[in-house]
Parts: sequence; C-alpha cells; structure tokens
Amino acid sequence: MDTILAIETSTAHGSVARYEEGRPVEVIEFTSDRSHNSVIFEPLRVVLKAGPPDLIVVGTGPGSYSGIRVGIAAALGISLAHQVPLIGLPSLTAVGEAYGLERYAVTGDARRGAWWYAEVESGWLTLPPVVEDEAAIAARTAGWPGQLITLDAVSPPFCQARAVQPRADVLACRAGGLTVEAVARLAELETEPLYLRAPFITVSKKAQRLPVSRQAIP
Repeated sequence: MDTILAIETSTAHGSVARYEEGRPVEVIEFTSDRSHNSVIFEPLRVVLKAGPPDLIVVGTGPGSYSGIRVGIAAALGISLAHQVPLIGLPSLTAVGEAYGLERYAVTGDARRGAWWYAEVESGWLTLPPVVEDEAAIAARTAGWPGQLITLDAVSPPFCQARAVQPRADVLACRAGGLTVEAVARLAELETEPLYLRAPFITVSKKAQRLPVSRQAIP
C-alpha cells in the first residue's frame, strides 16, 4: 500500500499518522483524559488534506474501551466515505520501534482485582493477553527474561515495567510490513476491540418483571 492512515486511541495519549512510501510523513499526537471523540477530528482532517489513503489501520487495544471505540468508529467512517480497506491490529504491538524493543512482555491492570499479561516478538503477538489474579501475573512477569512494559501510566506494584504509549506511526509501519494477502485477509474481518474479557451485558430487572401481556402492542 502506498499510503496508510493509522489511528491509535487505546490510551489517554492518542495519535494519528500518515505513512507514505515506507515512512511516516505526518504524525499528530493528542491527549484526552475522558474520550478522544472531542479532539480526534482535527488531527484526522490535517492528515487527510493530502488525499485519501490506500489503507486504514486502527489500534484495537487492549486499553480504554471508549477510546478504542472512538478510534474504530472514526476509521470505519473514513473507510466507508473513501471506499478504502480497513484493518485492525493490537495496540500493544505498536510500541516496538519507538522504544527500541524487539521482544517484550506487556502487563497491565485488568480491573476488578485482576491483571493481564501478553508477549510480543517482532511486532507479532506470541502470547495473546491472558487475565489472571495478581499472584499469577506476578509469577509470569518474574519469569520473563526480557524487556517488560506496561501501557498504563505507572508500573504494576508487583514488577518494574517500563511505561510506554502505543503510537500511530509504529502501527502504520506494522501495517506497511504486511503482505497484500495478509491485508486482504484482515480487511475481511470485522474490526473489533481486543477485549480482555467478554463484554458483560445486563438486562433491566424492571423489564424482566414486566408481564408479557403488557409488552404486546395491540
């Protein structure tokens, strides 16, 4: 692909990048404590001024649920408007070149008393994220012989993990290294967040108690 648009919004430090002929030509970073939906559109407008891309890649996390959804929604909109393919890649693979990392493990807070752990080598997930209790993840990090990083603002209390941020320019570089066949396969898949847990759906108790006869419309 000659031109790639990359969007990375899995953490509070978001970024977009335009990648042309094997190198990033424009990278814009922005920060939002709550949601990127109020700040992402101006950076996108800037990187799209030179014209539509040939491919869009978006970081799928894990990370901020709302941030990732904003990034995916923006990517989908541009993809539909310009009729260009869209692929998703894990955000935790979008750090290597920016920090001089080739092989590393990633750990972070999975909430509700749990933590997560994954391993990456040469930009590919060799161990997808696993969620376990603190003792189990602490044992995994203690046994890891290489670089240990976290996408959180600070290191977990049970290890010394380097805090890093996924970057859109690294994500674009990752997509640029894919074969045409790999891009085609990924473009056929629905772009979804990389959830640490399955989505938790609840049903209103009030709705459950409502008699069936009251739900019908005459």
